[in-house]
Amino acid sequence: MKKTKKALASLAIASMALTSIPFNAFAAGTVPTRIAGGTAAQTAVAIAEQTGWTGTAILASSASYGMVDALTSGPLATFLKAPILLQEPGAVLNADTKAELTKLNVKKVYVTSGSAVISQAVLDQLTGMGIAVESLGGADRFETSVNIAKKMVALGAPVSKVAVAYGWLNQDALSIASIASASNSPILLTEKDAVPASVKAFLAANASITSSDVIGGTGVISEAVKAALPNATRHAGNTAYDTNNQVIQDFSSSLTYGNVYVASGVTGIDALAGAPLAAASKSAIVLTNGTVPAAASFVHGKLAADSVVTALGGSAVVPETVRAGVVSGVVTPPTGNLSVTSVSAVSATDFKVVFNQAPADTSKVTFDVKTGTTPVTVTATWNAAKTEAILTNSANFPEATYTVGVKNDTTDLGTSTVAVVQQKIASINITSTKLGVVSTTVAGATKQTGYATYNVLDQYGNDITTGALANSLTFQSGVGTVEAKDGLLTLDSNVQNLMQFATVVITGYDSTSGVSVSATLTTSTQIGTLSDFQFGALTNVDGKVLTDGDTSEFYASFTATDISGNPTNNYDMIYGGLILHSDNSGNDNLLTTSNSYVTATVEKDPSDSSKAVIKVVASNSGNSLTMDMPTVITAMTWTGKTSSLNTTLKKASKVDTFTLMSPSYSIAVNEGKAIPFTALDQNGVALTKYSDLKTADLTISNAYLTENTDGTATLIAGKDDGTGFANDGQQVITATTTTGKYSSLTLNIQKYAKADELALDSSVLLSNMQSGSSQGVDFGWNYGGFTVKDQYGRVFDMVGKAAGAAINSTPAYNYEVLATTSGAVSVVGNDRTETVTNGAPIAYGANGIRIQANSGLTTTGGTGTVTFKLVNTLDGHAGTVADPYTVIDSKSVTIQVLKNTDIKDYTMDTVAKPIFADASTSTTSGAIAARTDFGRLDDYAANPYVYGKSASGSKVVLADGSVLAANVDSSDFVVTDASSYSPFGYKNVAVYAKTLGDNVTTSSTTLSVTIMGADGLVHSVTTPVTSSTASSVPTKIQAAVNTFMPGVTLNDVGDVAHVSQTYLSTGKLLARTDTSGSNANRSLGLYIRAIDQYGSKAAPLSQLIVVSKTHADGTASDFAVGSDFRISSAAPQVGDVITLSGVSSNGLVKTIKIIVTAPLS
Repeated sequence: MKKTKKALASLAIASMALTSIPFNAFAAGTVPTRIAGGTAAQTAVAIAEQTGWTGTAILASSASYGMVDALTSGPLATFLKAPILLQEPGAVLNADTKAELTKLNVKKVYVTSGSAVISQAVLDQLTGMGIAVESLGGADRFETSVNIAKKMVALGAPVSKVAVAYGWLNQDALSIASIASASNSPILLTEKDAVPASVKAFLAANASITSSDVIGGTGVISEAVKAALPNATRHAGNTAYDTNNQVIQDFSSSLTYGNVYVASGVTGIDALAGAPLAAASKSAIVLTNGTVPAAASFVHGKLAADSVVTALGGSAVVPETVRAGVVSGVVTPPTGNLSVTSVSAVSATDFKVVFNQAPADTSKVTFDVKTGTTPVTVTATWNAAKTEAILTNSANFPEATYTVGVKNDTTDLGTSTVAVVQQKIASINITSTKLGVVSTTVAGATKQTGYATYNVLDQYGNDITTGALANSLTFQSGVGTVEAKDGLLTLDSNVQNLMQFATVVITGYDSTSGVSVSATLTTSTQIGTLSDFQFGALTNVDGKVLTDGDTSEFYASFTATDISGNPTNNYDMIYGGLILHSDNSGNDNLLTTSNSYVTATVEKDPSDSSKAVIKVVASNSGNSLTMDMPTVITAMTWTGKTSSLNTTLKKASKVDTFTLMSPSYSIAVNEGKAIPFTALDQNGVALTKYSDLKTADLTISNAYLTENTDGTATLIAGKDDGTGFANDGQQVITATTTTGKYSSLTLNIQKYAKADELALDSSVLLSNMQSGSSQGVDFGWNYGGFTVKDQYGRVFDMVGKAAGAAINSTPAYNYEVLATTSGAVSVVGNDRTETVTNGAPIAYGANGIRIQANSGLTTTGGTGTVTFKLVNTLDGHAGTVADPYTVIDSKSVTIQVLKNTDIKDYTMDTVAKPIFADASTSTTSGAIAARTDFGRLDDYAANPYVYGKSASGSKVVLADGSVLAANVDSSDFVVTDASSYSPFGYKNVAVYAKTLGDNVTTSSTTLSVTIMGADGLVHSVTTPVTSSTASSVPTKIQAAVNTFMPGVTLNDVGDVAHVSQTYLSTGKLLARTDTSGSNANRSLGLYIRAIDQYGSKAAPLSQLIVVSKTHADGTASDFAVGSDFRISSAAPQVGDVITLSGVSSNGLVKTIKIIVTAPLS
């Protein structure tokens, strides 16, 4: 019995009859759901018959110790169309294999093992059958893989890429076998920490191999080995089966899913024999250890209704439940609870957390990284399998010991310790095998310069060649001086002819770490640094096509190979490797083009000057093309390789079609609203820029084009002053191009808009208040809470247009919201500065209404009602009790003044986004409280409100004085509290972030606010606050025109403002803040502001430019604005027309025309 079990285990098959499969079945397109035999050799025979291949075969060992020699034979078998057959140990050729060799009329057999594995007696039997035998076995498994690769090259296989797998783990080589086979990529084996000499020599001898796929993680193939391989890409997972899953996903685009094969990753023998069969149909092989692997889920999503999933081997190695699981995609769930397998530093900025299985919901997994007690902010990124999380710091982790705590929802998964040592150089590698040579002539003297490449790795295996650490390297050579920069070694020779030396030795060292390198490079026998250069596609960042008269930049992609066979895009290598021409104007970097209208040049990449780009520009000759012109750009290396890029130079772009489209919103009298449109040139390319559309090629009636801040165009309906149409009814807009295309749009212009409906926002206007508390409501200047809509359901601008008159319409209007109360509340009015106003409480423009809960109700509570009435004060009524205004709309809110005992808890708003670290490190709470200039500092502060909570959890407005103090637990922040200023204490807690030290980009603190509770006890609420040093980047730029102020109006488009001379006197600030961040003496009429990613309206401007300035009589005005954005001249005259443009730091532009009106009386 034991003997039987041993045999079954060794063969990893079930005792069963050989499946009967017709010869050449694969060619007929029929693949069964299982291919199996009673032995491993019989399964291989069954697979061979599926391929339908004859004449040549691969003979591999079926013994576990010999199978490794055959792991890499799949690509050769596929290239030769030769099935893989098996031979067990012993002196007799396997009977099933022998019969199949005869049946397939095999005349040549390649043997993948030496005679110690497949005996000489077996080879003699093959010879006796009239079969030529060639052994590919090497001194070890690594050399065997090289011998197989060499044979592929010798037989003419187009080998440009290799797959590299760990030599001591069969599954990784099996994972890539069918994929590598389909692409003629040999599979080479390697040690973990060093590339075997035989493999290294093969790669060096085959310059056509320009890229490689590394199969497996750093646990089996180190980063140092990966770096030594040509242009390597890693495909890996936590386990061999995860790696199989990752390989299938990474190469999915090159696979087909009409057939998918499933094989045992434990024995591997069936997957080995099945690789050529899978490669023939570009099919994946899913490996299993007896369970349904994670790869099944991905593969299932790719299967079509008629796809076939085939098990390779009997049900003992691939159970039917596993095959069916791949079909259904139902993965065997992992056993045990989620746990953290390891936490480690994988780079100077990254920690890696590895889990034993994928969490059910990664959003519930949290990471707490600290050094000592100081939290460190990191960003988590998960791998595709959701089994690894990379925790990234925004800068290098300082040298220290860190703790990494992990939680899955509320379950603590433990805390690990990670020691971070200072980043250092671990290895220097000269990656070239040859020295490229370039000759240059300067002032009649010829010199030769040598070029080679290198890389530098840190202790984590990360490439730091272009980092600061690599700047201290020293390289030397006996034939000249060597400069190292960004991965390129430049040898400035001290001899006239470098090529007289067959080899050149270059040594390098790092004096800090003591790491050194030495390499003997073969000197190129030809001038030039490139062995090959091939063009790709010609592209433009805006999607344009190459067009006469348009000097937009285009870039031609390319692939280039240096003299050593390494891919390169280094500028000096490309410049020195291509034959370039001069334009006799000092530019000697031109490629050949077939016409003079197009230039192609080798340039330094604008984003990385160490890299090269091929820039292509249409040079405007001034003679417009009358037809499109085919153009060829040619590049030739000094070694004789040529590549051509065929393109077409289109004749000059012009508007060909301009299509008007109906807006989705109503347009009323006196409204200049945008009209949607599409514009195309003669090539079908969309035109959106104002400069492309505002030409003589386009005529528009009853609408006009205006330029946006980003240079695009908007079409505005009506007169070109932005006032829209003067009359209601149908209006027709037309657009005609000089190419004869016509478009028209009929608009139904509505009667002038009127305030029609009042709405209250309950998230701003709270219905629960503490006795003695107050809250404000307005149209958004300070608080918000009110919204008015017109009769068309659109928001009516009550800040800027509460007062006015419609053109050709009456009556004039002055909309206001009046407030009255009853019960336990009262109301007063306040202006834009939150100062209480005299008279009735009225909201309009920047004015608001303050609601006050009566005092003395702490033990009894009470109820009050506030009624808000929307009226037009110019409706012909006096607004008195006897003659009240007509109420347009009315809303009431009931206010509950809670007893103190009904206030059960306290809460504070959260601060969801980081705040800008903009305050000086010397800023104190006292200095902030004492200031009178509320400038940029306040715009970047966090301002969380503090509330009470009722028994139901509703927010309660707290009485002034409830907030006792506010504190932060980090010196990187400063805080002010309600005691600093009024009127609403619960809204006056503010946190400011200080600037941070070098290389520190974020900080965090806990804001703690203490409250004198309604119960007479002190309470505390907290919330986290983070800061960021990320520079303010404007996202939009605006003209803030305060039309609620007397003497200020703005057209509907927002590009023409009438502003009283009163607001434009000397020294008035025309930006939200000046260059120092102050807003002192800012104009109340108009100013320019930029809004950034923090939501602040105080992003600094770059420039404020007076574009034009004229008096009413057309003569020039002397109006001027200084570099601090303040008016530096005398006030402009009444009637002056000034065009002002604000420019943000990232190039956004807002232009507005100012017409100066009479001073206020």
